[in-house]
Amino acid sequence: MRYTICAILVAASVARVAAAELAVLATAAAQGPVQALDKAFQPDRAAKVQFDTSPNIAKRLAAGETPDVLIAQAATVDQLIKDGRALAATRTPVGRIGVGVGIGRGGRRPDISTVDALKAALLQADAVVYSRGASGLLVEQLLRTIGVAEQISSKVVQLPTGDDVMQRLGMTKGNQIGFTMVSEIKLGESHGGSFVGPLPAAVQTYTAYDAVVMSGSTAADAARAVVHALTTPAARQVFTAAGWEF
Repeated sequence: MRYTICAILVAASVARVAAAELAVLATAAAQGPVQALDKAFQPDRAAKVQFDTSPNIAKRLAAGETPDVLIAQAATVDQLIKDGRALAATRTPVGRIGVGVGIGRGGRRPDISTVDALKAALLQADAVVYSRGASGLLVEQLLRTIGVAEQISSKVVQLPTGDDVMQRLGMTKGNQIGFTMVSEIKLGESHGGSFVGPLPAAVQTYTAYDAVVMSGSTAADAARAVVHALTTPAARQVFTAAGWEF
């Protein structure tokens, strides 16, 4: 799915480059705040943004795709810089996001305040839903860590993306518990599901994301301005409202 970011070049001093619109490839975890920023700024230069899961972003980059700007896991950016495919001097931390818990429309709100409470909620759930994205890998690790992976294996439902998780929660009745990045749950509440809260601190795992200009960009100055605009204090307020931390 593609979205236009309007006015990412918000400062008057930003260089305006008369070139084709910028291509931005971003983690799905950033979709909510990036779309909010689209509405928050005045139009200046258009960028086309594609959102995808971290595993799919890795595959696309490995296949040779080269956006102007990338918003991806810090480890992915590390490797791109080492390979000479991203400009180290432009690397800017966007923030970090943790895994959250959601429930379906009309579902019983579980107690997730402690690890024991979360474990009990999982054992009582009719279905446990998570994605095949970065958060899904963390959830699978979580289930093994708290010792319920085998006990709930028959009721696990794994879907391609966090948005798919939220769509299922919003459309399917029953005592379901869903997991994906906090920001994806908040964005996906429009489907009818609800955000319960982040994982208990004792088992929470954060994923850090960076923005970087790719070496193959033909509009590097404009791409740098995109990175800058996504990490200004005003932009960070938008990311914070979406559940990101810094």
